[in-house]
Amino acid sequence: MSFRARLVLGAAYLLTAVVLALEIPLALNIQRRAESDFQAAVLGRAALLSARVSDSVVAAESGSFAPVPARLTAVVDKAPATGERVVVTDGRGRVLADSSGEAGTRELYATPERPEFSAALFEGRVDYRRRFSETVGAELLLVTVPVVSGDKVVGAVRVSASRQALEASVHRSWLRLALIGLAVIAAALVLAWVLAGSLARPLARLRETAGRLGAGDLDARASAEGPTELAAVAASFNRMADTLAGNLRAQRDFIANASHQLRTPLTGVKLRLESIRAQGGETGESAAKAEAELDRLEALVGDLLELARASTSSVTGTTVDLAGVAESAVERWAGPAAEGQHAIALGPHDPAKVYADPGDLAHVADNLIENALKYSPPGSRVTIEAAVSDGRATLVVADDGPGIPAEESTRVFERFYRGSTGRQSGAGTGLGLAIVAELVERWGGEVRLLEGPGTRFAATFERAPVEP
Repeated sequence: MSFRARLVLGAAYLLTAVVLALEIPLALNIQRRAESDFQAAVLGRAALLSARVSDSVVAAESGSFAPVPARLTAVVDKAPATGERVVVTDGRGRVLADSSGEAGTRELYATPERPEFSAALFEGRVDYRRRFSETVGAELLLVTVPVVSGDKVVGAVRVSASRQALEASVHRSWLRLALIGLAVIAAALVLAWVLAGSLARPLARLRETAGRLGAGDLDARASAEGPTELAAVAASFNRMADTLAGNLRAQRDFIANASHQLRTPLTGVKLRLESIRAQGGETGESAAKAEAELDRLEALVGDLLELARASTSSVTGTTVDLAGVAESAVERWAGPAAEGQHAIALGPHDPAKVYADPGDLAHVADNLIENALKYSPPGSRVTIEAAVSDGRATLVVADDGPGIPAEESTRVFERFYRGSTGRQSGAGTGLGLAIVAELVERWGGEVRLLEGPGTRFAATFERAPVEP
């Protein structure tokens, strides 16, 4: 995950926590306030209706079979708000009027299933409660108030109001609140993205500069822009780059000078030894032995210089087809292989393009082929292959020689390590495979010793992007 994404995600987490911490209590407060207002409104209508019908209830109380005053019925029918139901009972809990017409006149309504009437009629207090109505299919708010005449409770008025409208209103308020919160978070995240970009861009430029420096561009330097801390990092990077560039240039100069200065005296010594060897006798024999040691020294110097070059980054990378590398290597080594009584052949070689230096890949192939020819007996066959698998390209050099013992397989890429097969084959420096490993790793690859038969080395690289 990128640095910019991490900053934005951190800001999103903090913003979400803050918005939730503010909006959840506010949403609960909105709900409580709406319920309080709703309950107060229903209570106000119930209390007003109780005062208006008190005389009519007293008149209806004069006898069991006294007619219910028409005025009471008219008031009850007109009183309910939309969706409300009003039930008026006398002091004994019998229905005097029902706005819905569901309850019959003089029907006993103050039953144990309706305890709100007992609270109003016998305790003289206002009763609030909720009840789910199967008929309406919603939760109801029941407000029951006593009807008082003088100091006596003569009846009760119950107003039933559906909470659907209240809940819908609360949910709309919650939705608006959520939209406001989302808008605040979105606006803050946009601002955070912009601010994170101002921090991430200098880091991205620093990373790009580090990549160029790592690829061998010794003049690559970071731009000291952005916040003070990042500018200080860029300045420190530039100082490190100056030091590193100086060391690498000194190393390159040393390799170039050593390559010339060491070969010249070695050539002079070899010519003198050849002259002494030509004289014959014991002195000539000693000169021949010294000349052989000098040849070993010359090979060692050459390999050490080559290893130093392999350890130095190169900037000459391009798209190279490993199949072409294999074909060229077979052509170069056909003659030397025939002289050593070996056969060299091109195996399967599918197009396998990688990003690397063509010279480095040619050197990898040459070293692996040279080892195969040197350490396998006459009559052996060396095969070079190129293949693509799982998005990676591989160059394989294999022979049908004696192979490398399993206990030595983990050390074959160590410098100066030759193993039992190498020591038996004669002179060598033990640096060939170390050079191969350096060259392959320079281009992000990996070289491995595969299982037999014979000896099989595989150099694997990431495939180069397909060109449009």
